[in-house]
Amino acid sequence: RTLVERMFRNGTVRVLVCTATLAWGVNLPAHTVIIKGTQVYNAKAGGFSELSILDVMQIFGRAGRPQFDNSGEAMIITTHDKLSHYLGMMNNALPI
Repeated sequence: RTLVERMFRNGTVRVLVCTATLAWGVNLPAHTVIIKGTQVYNAKAGGFSELSILDVMQIFGRAGRPQFDNSGEAMIITTHDKLSHYLGMMNNALPI
């Protein structure tokens, strides 16, 4: 992991693909972040569930960090029936 992080930081590796779980543990800034697919396996439920808003915000937070970049882009690719769910989460403020 340390080698991959170092290679990404210095530009030797320009694209990093990881699972949602790994995205939580990797502390790397990126200009563009893409979430491809919004279902993750939930062992407790014994099946797949949708990414939470916390997961989405954590992953999107890697894009365009001010100390590394002037701007950032984040994209989410999901099924049509879940599109309004994620758009609503991203456009509505949550209570603190």
